[in-house]
Amino acid sequence: MTTHTPTTASLASASAADLAGWYRDGSVSPVDATQAAIDVAASAGVELNAVAVMNAEQALEDAAASAARWAAGTPLSDLDGVPVSVKDSFPMVGLPRWHGSKLNDAAPASAHDGAPVRRLREAGATLFAKTSMPDFGLIGAGVSSQFGIIRNPWNPALNPGGSSSGSGALVALGAGPLSIGTDMGGSVRLPAALCGLAGLKPTQGRIAYDPPKLIGSAGPMARTIADTATLLRVIGKPDLTDHLSLPGAFEGDGAALASLTGVTVGLLLATDVPGGVDEEVAEAVLAQAAVLSAHGATVVPIEEPLTTAVDRESFMTVLSTRGLPELLAVPEELWPLLPPQLLEQLLSRTDITAVEHVANEKKLDGVRAKIAAVLNAFDYVLSPVTPVVSFPAENVTPVRNDYSLDHMVFTSPYNLTSLPAGTVPVAMSASGMPIGVQIGGRRFDDAGVLAVLALLEQERSFDLAFPFAGVAGA
Repeated sequence: MTTHTPTTASLASASAADLAGWYRDGSVSPVDATQAAIDVAASAGVELNAVAVMNAEQALEDAAASAARWAAGTPLSDLDGVPVSVKDSFPMVGLPRWHGSKLNDAAPASAHDGAPVRRLREAGATLFAKTSMPDFGLIGAGVSSQFGIIRNPWNPALNPGGSSSGSGALVALGAGPLSIGTDMGGSVRLPAALCGLAGLKPTQGRIAYDPPKLIGSAGPMARTIADTATLLRVIGKPDLTDHLSLPGAFEGDGAALASLTGVTVGLLLATDVPGGVDEEVAEAVLAQAAVLSAHGATVVPIEEPLTTAVDRESFMTVLSTRGLPELLAVPEELWPLLPPQLLEQLLSRTDITAVEHVANEKKLDGVRAKIAAVLNAFDYVLSPVTPVVSFPAENVTPVRNDYSLDHMVFTSPYNLTSLPAGTVPVAMSASGMPIGVQIGGRRFDDAGVLAVLALLEQERSFDLAFPFAGVAGA
C-alpha cells in the first residue's frame, strides 16, 4: 500500500478497504475520516433530510481510540475506525429512535444497542449518525412525518427510495462508505438501486436482529460489492437476542466469479404492474443477461410474474396490520401527522380480527410456496430492482402516488421466501440517474449472490461519478 496524503475528495470517495489500507500505513487517521463523514452528513446530508441524528462527539472519541489501536498494530477488524451510519430503526444507546415517525417524538432514548450495532462497535467502527426513514418503515420512499421529504443526492427533486432512505443518500454523498439499513419488502435494495449503491437483503437470519423477525432483515449498503461483503462479515453473525439467527458467521469476500459455466440464471422481466418496466431498466437487465451468458451461464426467461395484484394485496394487508399497533400506541389526535396514504392504509385494517389476520398470514404461506418453486428452479435470478428509473421526491410510490407494493414487485418475493437478493449499479439513464439490477439466489448462498453481483460490477464499462458533497473533481 502506497503512502497517501488525505484530501477532502479522497476521504469522501474512499472505500472501507481504502481507509483500512491508509490506517495501516499511517497516512490517514480514523479521526480525519470520521470528521470528514461528519462534515458531509451535517451539511449536505442534513440539507437532503438524510440524517436522523448526529453522533459526532462519541464517534470522534471512538475514532481516537481506533487511531491508537492502528498505531499499535492491534486493530479490532478491517472496519476499525471506518465511519458507518445506521438506520433510525436500530436502537443505539443514548440516541432517539423515532422509527421514522413524528408519532414517536415522546419515546425515550434507546437503552440498548441492536445486535448489528453491537457487532459494529465490537469491530471498532465509528458510528457517526443515524439515518432518516419513512414512518414505521412502511413506505418504500423517502417520505416521513419526522424528517420531511428525504431527497436523492443525484437529483434532489427525485426520491432516494425507502425505507432505508437516508442510508442510501449518505453513502452516495460520501458521508462514510458504509451504512446498515433494513429490508422488509425491498427497503435496502430500493434505495441502493436508486442511489447507485450496492446492497444486500441476506438470507433471513444471516444478520441477527432484535426483536427477531420472520420477515425483515438488516442489510449492508456500500458503494462497492467488496465493501458490502466486508460489512456483512462483521454484522452477519448469530446473537443470543435473536433465536432465529443462523449459526456460524458469513465468510464471503465479495470477489467476482471467474466463470458461470454450469450455472442457470432465470431472467425475470414479467410483471403485471401498471406501465410495466421502464425501457431503460429493461435494457439494463437484458444487457446484464448477455454478460452472464458470455461468462457461461445458461439464461432462461421466466415468462410469468412471480406475484399477482391479489398476492401483493395480501402481503400489504399483513404488513399494515402488523404496523397498526405502533399507530394505536399513541393518542389519536397525533394520527393525522402520518403521511395520509399510510394513515388511510393503517386505519383500513382496524376491523381485522385476530382470526382474519392469521388467515391472511396463511394466504401468504401459499404465495411463498408458489414463488419459491419458481426461484429455486435456478441457481440465480436476474431482474430489475424496481420497474422505474426514478420518481418524484414527494411521492410515496412511483407507480401510483398511493399506497401499494407495485414498485416492490421484484424485491418483495425474496422477503417472503427468506432468500438472499442484492443489487449493484450497472447503467446510467439518459436523465443521469443510476440503474441497478437485482440478483437473487438460493437460501444460504449470500456469498454466491455477492460474487455474481461482483462480476456485473467488474464488467461495468464506466465509473460512477457519485455526487460527493462539496467535493470538486472527486
